[in-house]
Amino acid sequence: MDKKVRYLLRIIRFSPPLGIIIASFFIITLLYHEQNEEFKKEKLFLETEYIEIEKNTIYSNVNTIDNYIKNEIQNSEKSLKDDLKIKINTVHKIATNLYLKNKDTLSKNEIINQIKNSIEILRFNEGRSYFSIHNMEGVNILHPINPKFEGTSILNRQDAKGNYSVHQAIEIAKTKGEGFLSWYYFKPNDKSKEFKKIGIVKKFEPYNLIITTAEYVDEYERNLRKKVLNDISKIQYKNEGFIFIINGEGEIILHESKEILNYNIYKDNKFKDTREFFNRILSKKNAKSEGFLRIKPKITLGEDTKDEKIIYAKKFDDWNWIIATSFNLSDTKKITEKRKIILEEKYDNYKKNVFIYGFIFTIILLILSYYMSKLIEKKILKYKNNLEEQILENSNQKERLIKAQQIANMGDWQLDLKTNKSFWSDECINIFGFDTKDKDKFSPEYLKGVIFKEDIPSFEDSIKRCIETGSEHNSIYRIKKDNEVRWINCRGEIDSKRSLILGTVQDITDTKKLELEKKQKEELLYQENKMAAMGEMIANIAHQWRQPLSTISTASTGAKLQKEMDCLSDDQLYSALTSINNSSQYLSQTIDDFREFFNPNNNKIKEFNISDTLSKTFKLISSQYKVKNIKVIKNIEDYKLLSIENELIQVLINILNNARDIVLIKEKERKLIFINAYQKDDISYIEIIDNGDGIKEEIINRIFEPYFTTKHKSQGTGIGLYMSEEIIKNHLNGYLTVENVSYNFEGIEYRGAKFTIKINVN
Repeated sequence: MDKKVRYLLRIIRFSPPLGIIIASFFIITLLYHEQNEEFKKEKLFLETEYIEIEKNTIYSNVNTIDNYIKNEIQNSEKSLKDDLKIKINTVHKIATNLYLKNKDTLSKNEIINQIKNSIEILRFNEGRSYFSIHNMEGVNILHPINPKFEGTSILNRQDAKGNYSVHQAIEIAKTKGEGFLSWYYFKPNDKSKEFKKIGIVKKFEPYNLIITTAEYVDEYERNLRKKVLNDISKIQYKNEGFIFIINGEGEIILHESKEILNYNIYKDNKFKDTREFFNRILSKKNAKSEGFLRIKPKITLGEDTKDEKIIYAKKFDDWNWIIATSFNLSDTKKITEKRKIILEEKYDNYKKNVFIYGFIFTIILLILSYYMSKLIEKKILKYKNNLEEQILENSNQKERLIKAQQIANMGDWQLDLKTNKSFWSDECINIFGFDTKDKDKFSPEYLKGVIFKEDIPSFEDSIKRCIETGSEHNSIYRIKKDNEVRWINCRGEIDSKRSLILGTVQDITDTKKLELEKKQKEELLYQENKMAAMGEMIANIAHQWRQPLSTISTASTGAKLQKEMDCLSDDQLYSALTSINNSSQYLSQTIDDFREFFNPNNNKIKEFNISDTLSKTFKLISSQYKVKNIKVIKNIEDYKLLSIENELIQVLINILNNARDIVLIKEKERKLIFINAYQKDDISYIEIIDNGDGIKEEIINRIFEPYFTTKHKSQGTGIGLYMSEEIIKNHLNGYLTVENVSYNFEGIEYRGAKFTIKINVN
């Protein structure tokens, strides 16, 4: 073991224990001082926190009372209305009973007088409330307080606010029969002004009368306030806390101490310390009027005290009251002192625990560090051995990599973008046939000296895109090595952090040769397919020319024979010449159709109608179908397609000729071929279906292979379907598929092969 390793192991062995001791001492000291500061802060926080808790408590107490009064107001108004409703219903029953009892024996006026006498003396709410009656025309029939109104019309009487209360009562009686309303009227013992009343009216149907009763709003509010004050006075809070209330004139109307009741905060000097605070709360309009006050008065609301207090007060706008309560800060100090004692005891225990557990923890860490250092020492020695083995393995791997590069004819390179210097592996140098002495000269400029001039622009563009956009550098170019053209594939990716391009070069000459051979074979196959198609076309021409030529021959021979016999009339001559001319035109049109198909200028992408394309296809092969009695069923949806029309026609002819041959071989009674053309989801579908019993399952996956055929050698070459698939896939960017299908046509079940051409519409 060398000195450096031994020195490192000593550091590992002794550094952790020493570090643990220093760290433990530092942590214990830090915890001690930190906890001491924390103790001071917590003692201060206890007082502040308790004050905040107490402030929140009195805030909650006052707002609870505020909500209680609001609920009482809402419930009391409802109770008043319920009470009025009970009373009006009681009087209505009295009137109804009197009517039912006397309707057959007494007159209307006599019964009304009995009703008046029965309810005139009825009073409630300490004699303030009574019952009155008037008819639908507004004529008063009963008014116990003002009998002078009886027999007079009060229809147009207005109250202090300009309301026509009798109008309202009549409207309620007419529309609802019963309902509540409010108006203003004098009190029996106070004629100085009108007071607001809440009343109820109920219609007495037999005589179309309206019975009314009401209560003064201020009176029921006065009673409500008495009830509320009585309820609040019974509430007790902790530490002898209580609620006190001051009215809008500054009078104390609720207090725990009876001596202080009815004192006025504005007039009595005992309240000079709180006067401004309460006055500010009372004077606020249309705003949240509340607040806290901290005071140390000699006398606070009738109590001799030297204690500091915090008061919370809130204005109750509906009644112009101040609802308030308070707490003594001396109570806070008593509670916080108790908690401070508990905290000090807890802190003393904490300090002891810090020292004890700190010592124990340090011992445990020292023991652990000893075993950890031993473990690390073993790991380092093991790592050292593994590293030596890894270095040896890397050397072997490097040799294997060099060997693999030689086998794959592939080398690696780097380009430093800052210095424009390159590193090339030995195999990379060997691929280009350079001299290793020129390693320092290698750069993109040096490389361009051996690349074919025609390939340099694409190579430069690829390098430029890689540097500017971060895209992969991928360039194929040619070089000349040992008087032979070699194809090189150069690839690379940029490492922006290190400003490098890392890449590989591979000699792909053999692959290129194979590609060229494959391309030549495909061209030969394509030509063979063209020749086969041309043979088919010539056969089609022969079929289509037989009948016109026969017609020409028959017409000319007949005319000549008739001329020799001197029996040729002008009409017969004209008929023969017309027949010859029509047949000649047909022959000419046939030549044009076939010439159009073989015209190389038509092998370009253009937009065409699929129905026109299928018509052209049928023109070229129709004679073969007619003579063989093959029926074609077309279901063609007309649409436009952007593609190479002539190549699509060639594929269609190949598939249709195969379908023709198969139905002829099977010798069916009905020879059927179906053509379907439609679009779906931007895909053009052309389906060709025969009734030739389908393709055997063991060979259906091979029918697109070159030179594969089920026909006799004299009937087929096996390249038609192969070339059809190649054209659809590589030239028309589509798919050609085949499957066996069963279908029903005109009530008969058939089975056959279904070829489907799928081409993107755009």
